[in-house]
Amino acid sequence: MYLLNQSPALLTDLYELTMAQVYWQKDFNDHACFEVFIRKLPDDWGFFVMSGLAELKSYLQNVRFTEDDIHYLRTLDMFDPAFLDYLQNIDFESVEIRALPEGTPFFPNEPILEVKGPILTAQLLETYILNILGFSIIQATAASRLQIAAQGRAVVDFGMRRAQGPVSSIRAARGAVTAGMPATSNVLAAKLLNAKPSGTMAHSFIQAYTKEEDAFESFARTYKSKAVLLVDTYDTVNGIKLAAKVARKLDTEDNIQIRGIRIDSGDLVKMSNFARRHFDENNVEWIKIFVSGNLDEYKIDDIVQQRGQVDGFGVGTSLAVSRYAPSVDIAYKLVRYGDRDVYKKSENKATHPGRKTLHRTFRDNRYEHDDVIKYQPSSDDLLRPFSEPEPLHKIAERLNTMLYHLAPAYKKIRNPETFPVNFHIKLPE
Repeated sequence: MYLLNQSPALLTDLYELTMAQVYWQKDFNDHACFEVFIRKLPDDWGFFVMSGLAELKSYLQNVRFTEDDIHYLRTLDMFDPAFLDYLQNIDFESVEIRALPEGTPFFPNEPILEVKGPILTAQLLETYILNILGFSIIQATAASRLQIAAQGRAVVDFGMRRAQGPVSSIRAARGAVTAGMPATSNVLAAKLLNAKPSGTMAHSFIQAYTKEEDAFESFARTYKSKAVLLVDTYDTVNGIKLAAKVARKLDTEDNIQIRGIRIDSGDLVKMSNFARRHFDENNVEWIKIFVSGNLDEYKIDDIVQQRGQVDGFGVGTSLAVSRYAPSVDIAYKLVRYGDRDVYKKSENKATHPGRKTLHRTFRDNRYEHDDVIKYQPSSDDLLRPFSEPEPLHKIAERLNTMLYHLAPAYKKIRNPETFPVNFHIKLPE
């Protein structure tokens, strides 16, 4: 659990507790199966990426109703004291989870997670599971789109200061690492995720010096081959020239080769092309060129298509808040109770009854289509029993491999095609 110093049991919607009390009163003790899915893709998205299971595991390990929680619930004057006593003895880890492995691309309305357990227990898990999975999936998918747009160039998460709270900044950083980003500016996230922290300097550092060149040299002498100089505080062209001058001086005098420069504003294609020519002409061709400044997958795609001489991108706001998809229509719906398959017929929100198996057809080195069928145990089922989270590097490798096998038409940054998903479970009349 990220940054919580108490049980998350009350991080739930009230109606979970009101339903639970009636289940308890009426002796609804049979096992239920709840299914998680997302109804539709955001504009321009061709896929989702499964994420959030590590935090889900931590949640199940830590959720319990404490004496303080029960005391608060008593003050609401809504719950039977015996029911509140019952809540304190629930073992939330007793539920069984089937889920897509993290890093698996998936598509609308496919089952991505199943919770099986006593209906009261499974019902109480709904709110926080949706909170964990929804934003985690958004972040892993948004980060994957940035990686696709960059076409092999480095992308680094710079988003903590714009994230909507500390927890979301860690989920965003985890999504970035899942997608294969090499680093994050978020130091705590780097520690928690065993990732690489990354950062350069702010404009304030340059402003604190009387001369921009002195600021560059001081920073470069301290951080040597790790130094990245921010060149656009005053005049970008002049900043690039000063960075080259300082780089050449340190290389000649002390055999220090700085890592690169960062351009944070202006015409990034024009300025990166100028920087590359200038560095090559002045024999400091090793200097890398990084750009940032309100970047997103569309701007990165444009820079790459226009052949900007960029070695890496720093992305903040658009990733941390998922500017183009701040939420998804994720749902947690009952599909089986006891020996009955159940469903909804609500307009535009109908659900397919019963437990399900998800198959993916692979042909000619590509994923061809998915099939959702009535549940039958199978080694080919993409939904796997989940008990322990996997290392992030393994998740990133899975995502990289699976995206490779997903045809480019479904990964386009703009106007992707729709991946075929066939449902073989009919809605009741």
